[in-house]
Amino acid sequence: MVAKQISVFLRRYRTSISLCSLVIVLFLVNISIHSKNQGDLLTAQNKNNAEPDFSITEELRMLRLAFLKWRTCMREVLDDHQLSLDDMDPEDPQFSYLKWLVSQAEKKHKEVDEDTGENFDHLWHKLGSYADKCRSKTDLWHMEPETVVGTALKFFMPSPSDTSATFVRVGIGANVSIERYFKNRLSPDSEFYGADPVFMENSQIYSPIGIFFPFAVGNETGLKQATLKYSTERVSSKFVNHIGIDIFFKNLIRKDIIDYLIFEGDGGEYDMMAHLARDGTLDKAGITVCQINIEYHLPKEMKDPRKEIFRKHIVQFVRDRKYTLLSVTNMGNLRVFWVNTSSLECARRYLERLFSNDVDLV
Repeated sequence: MVAKQISVFLRRYRTSISLCSLVIVLFLVNISIHSKNQGDLLTAQNKNNAEPDFSITEELRMLRLAFLKWRTCMREVLDDHQLSLDDMDPEDPQFSYLKWLVSQAEKKHKEVDEDTGENFDHLWHKLGSYADKCRSKTDLWHMEPETVVGTALKFFMPSPSDTSATFVRVGIGANVSIERYFKNRLSPDSEFYGADPVFMENSQIYSPIGIFFPFAVGNETGLKQATLKYSTERVSSKFVNHIGIDIFFKNLIRKDIIDYLIFEGDGGEYDMMAHLARDGTLDKAGITVCQINIEYHLPKEMKDPRKEIFRKHIVQFVRDRKYTLLSVTNMGNLRVFWVNTSSLECARRYLERLFSNDVDLV
């Protein structure tokens, strides 16, 4: 009797039961897919956050040790004694307490940290000697960059030399002699990108070399004032279209590795550094910059906020353990050369071979 009733029930509600079963199956499949995607995302995040293994070759190990010694030297000359979690072991039983100490130190630092014009002037004029001192005191003296003839521009050639490279320049100033220099030395399939708000002059000379973008690059997209430079050395200040630094690199350049970045956008360099820092916009987008030549234009007003921005960026870059400051040239404006020594890809392309002679002697 019961079996007959069950049979009738199943026949009557066969369609509903099938639909319910399908919904349950789809729900379980969706949970499975979601869990897999979350797992893949977590794996990718862990991979991106993982410290690269610089011990895979003796040259890279020497580079890493030299960089850590350089960083200690720079923190000393910059008088940067602030506590940093980068200097502490997460496995230390006291790590939670140390973390609290760091947070308190940072809070106090923000309350009392006021830069003066005197401090800025000292750093502006002494930064070059600091960089030279710390490079010569450590094994980073191996890293002697080349110089583009007739300029203060520093660089390293890729190894091997037939490796294709991505070259980006912001602020062309109606002069592409730098691009021609690199065009003759880099692999033929290297790519060149340039941006400048002066359209007529720059588009004509840049188009035969690479892709030209007719706008200024700054902290955000919009109409802002910029200093324009023409081929006649004439300079003027106008309101021009700007595109945000993050949009420029993520949506227009669209490269994971930028081998050479030359930034000469008048005033925009102070915005640029925040995007280049660890956990900055480019870092979060998975974009790595190997070599940076950036020109800082001297702030002339006593209370110009860019003075404090400059000081904080220099100190933060040293703390970040991402870039090494190899050269500073003071020509009124400050031309600074940073090299990415935290990226394994950049190290293998440009720096590993510089330590090979020492390895051969061991």
